[in-house]
Amino acid sequence: MTRIDLTFAFRIACVVAGLALGHALAGAQTQPTPDAQAKTLRPEVANPVNAAQEAGRAGQKEQAESKLREAAAVPNLTMFEQAVIERGRAGVSLSARDWTQAIRSLEVVVNSNQFSGTDQLQMLELLSKLTYQEKDYLRAVSWLRRYVQDGGSDAAVRDLLPQALYLANEFKAAAEELEMRAAADETAGRNPPEVTLRLLISSYLQLKDDAGYVRTLERMAQAYPKPDYWTELLSRATKQPGFSDRLWLDVHRLRLAAGLMRGADDYVELAQLALQAGYPAEALTVIDRGMSLSLLGNGKDAAAHSALRERASKAAEKDAADMGRAEASAKSAKEGDALVNVGYAYVTAGQASKGITLIEQGLAKGTLRRADEARLRLGEAQWQAGRKDDAVKSFAAVQGSDGSAALARVWSAFVRSPAGKV
Repeated sequence: MTRIDLTFAFRIACVVAGLALGHALAGAQTQPTPDAQAKTLRPEVANPVNAAQEAGRAGQKEQAESKLREAAAVPNLTMFEQAVIERGRAGVSLSARDWTQAIRSLEVVVNSNQFSGTDQLQMLELLSKLTYQEKDYLRAVSWLRRYVQDGGSDAAVRDLLPQALYLANEFKAAAEELEMRAAADETAGRNPPEVTLRLLISSYLQLKDDAGYVRTLERMAQAYPKPDYWTELLSRATKQPGFSDRLWLDVHRLRLAAGLMRGADDYVELAQLALQAGYPAEALTVIDRGMSLSLLGNGKDAAAHSALRERASKAAEKDAADMGRAEASAKSAKEGDALVNVGYAYVTAGQASKGITLIEQGLAKGTLRRADEARLRLGEAQWQAGRKDDAVKSFAAVQGSDGSAALARVWSAFVRSPAGKV
């Protein structure tokens, strides 16, 4: 959370109080209007308040307080004079680092409505920062809202509002404030700051709002595509009730695309899953990539890695030779599953355009046993072909309760992120 720099307090104590006194005394030396007269200081008030300010800055607290008592003892004080005296007391308290009294005095001055414009906003800013620093978060929220309402535009001050709400355990209000800010950024075509999204996701965690948590995690992964975000999204998707084992191949494909593969075992597992599913060309590509990174083909498992590559290579050769016959058979089948499988085999063999057409033809038959899985594969193929918008539409059409819909959401978030550039 933000740490407040209270050097601001001393600057405001000196500058603002000095300006107020200067304006008031200048008004007293001219012929004032009735309204302006109410906003001027008599010398018997201005002089001791000014002396109190000087004493406070010099560290002479007792003398400063004595001068303030002298000013307060002047008969028939106007509301403005009372406000200036209290403001002087705030300045002395700030110089002495007496934050409690400074807050108390500033609240009196602000609520008196004797100042306006920049003067009032500066005091609201100071109250917001002081109450936040003193961990009086609900009080800080009140002053921060007033600061925003009165036109305060300092982004650093405005950013304290959701933080104060969160620290006051007002998690729902914090989430609403943060959602509003994030939406404004997104509407303007820019990513919300990562710190905003982190606080938002923490708010949803406190609220036990899982849908809000996942939605925010997706936004974080899209805007700031870090491995930790993709890993958690995938973990949550695979923990969906009834998650199908058939989808693990698609999980590992996304792990590969997002740069989450770390060791030899990751590459071996993906290659084996691809072989089992009937995509030997994909398995061969994965193995060769692992070898190019020196993750495969080394150490005690080097022979096993070579044997796996040989197996994949032979299967890919056979698959290529049989592809035409398999395509013809799939086109004559009543169900569209075979066309989807052949189509994706073409995609893995580097013929994405032809493969996508066959997958679409398979879906068009409308008699698939695993339609959602086919739509998921279509989205993956379209992404590989650089058709990101089409891929997002295909992922959005996946509605399966077997975990495919949850996985498709992660794929969609990835494709729309900078990390999803092919």
